[in-house]
Amino acid sequence: MLHWEDDFLKDTAKLEKLYRSCLQDAAAGYQLSPNETAVLLFLCHYAPEQDTATDIAQSRGISKALVARSVDGLHRRGFLACERDESDRRVVHLRLCGEGAAAAAQLQKSCWEVARQLRQGISDEELLTVHRIMKKMQRNLDALLEQRERKVK
Repeated sequence: MLHWEDDFLKDTAKLEKLYRSCLQDAAAGYQLSPNETAVLLFLCHYAPEQDTATDIAQSRGISKALVARSVDGLHRRGFLACERDESDRRVVHLRLCGEGAAAAAQLQKSCWEVARQLRQGISDEELLTVHRIMKKMQRNLDALLEQRERKVK
């Protein structure tokens, strides 16, 4: 008999595969890389409270260089507007614009559809329980990743 950990890890890998596949399908018409997709979705979900390349890199666990390359490409193609902060000129705020807003909306719609399908047959009470558990596991995950990063440095 398998332990719950085995099932959990396998299922999370399957969920990640499904999620990436759905995003890839939604992004196909816009010719977006996975990192460009991550930038657009981040801004769609968190801007204007969090709207800098540093915010994206820290939240998504993507290197600053990779985020910068993705932001540059999206800006050149008119998907993003970049505006310097008035109080600190070193900070650049990112904003969806043009096709970027349309692409982000399509990507978000795809995410919501996957989530809707995954929730089928699950009560609101069960979802709240899962949410509470996942928040705790996320804190543990963040702590484990931070420990590993300290070991590498």
